[in-house]
Amino acid sequence: MFRLGLHHLETLFWIDRLGSFAAAAERLNTTQSGISSRVRELEARLKTRVFQKEGRRMLLTLRGRDLVRRCEPLLQQVNGVLLSVTDEAYATGTVRLGLDEMAAAPRVFGFVHDVAADMPHLNWDLIVDAGAALRQKIADGVLDMGIVSGPLDAQELVAQPIGRTGLAWMASATYFAARQDRVSLHDGPIWALPRPSHHHLLTAGMLREAGLPPSGINACNHVQAIIDIVRAGAGIGMLPEHLVGEDLARGVLRRLDIEAAPHALELHVVRRRDEADPIVLRVFERASRRLRSASPDAVAVAANASPRVHVLSRP
Repeated sequence: MFRLGLHHLETLFWIDRLGSFAAAAERLNTTQSGISSRVRELEARLKTRVFQKEGRRMLLTLRGRDLVRRCEPLLQQVNGVLLSVTDEAYATGTVRLGLDEMAAAPRVFGFVHDVAADMPHLNWDLIVDAGAALRQKIADGVLDMGIVSGPLDAQELVAQPIGRTGLAWMASATYFAARQDRVSLHDGPIWALPRPSHHHLLTAGMLREAGLPPSGINACNHVQAIIDIVRAGAGIGMLPEHLVGEDLARGVLRRLDIEAAPHALELHVVRRRDEADPIVLRVFERASRRLRSASPDAVAVAANASPRVHVLSRP
């Protein structure tokens, strides 16, 4: 008689969490046909349907929801026991880490390198996206954890502060030269991330303080693109200083002389509040300690830390 295995229950859990066979297959490092086969075996053994398709999503039936609810704690307990009795160097799997564009990337790659030295069999999947989108992906279980900027108020997330990154109004040296070194926010054009980003809110607030309408903000949905625009002399932007330190040192970019309190974005490492995977929890704990102890630009990108990185475009 066919017997259920842990991999059947794990498959059920991840289809429920991620909403599709394809996403579960990617998470479990298998094929979509392999996932389908596991589900057929599970339903044949239980003699009941555990999923029903609605649109593109696979939703649990009533019995399927009950099975996940009762088995999820068992799965996490088994994973915890296995991890506790083996050297963490043998921990396997893929950690899906979201990275806010405003976050200090060198710190994160340094952290990934440190963890890779202790857990060499872990794989990393880094997703670079806007902060609001990342927070939603973490809450939905699409990502395990993330490094995000700005204030956090989501009840379903746990956040540990790891520092701040400074923001300053900047323009290029050529922009300054074209205006005889007299540059103010009135010169424009002003560039910022689009609504509802915290960067856009900060930019709009400072424009109001300067007596300028925030409706004049030009929006671009990539931080690096904004830096490139400002570097090319096509406008002014409030840029994260840790990403343009070399340009400032070489005089390619210059700070505007504005009488205003300096701004900074709070950085957090974030996970789901109900996360129970022992490997994710252990990596989250390490990230909280490691990233909090490092200054924003103190950690160089390690040459042998080469996670797969996706930069997601947004409409």
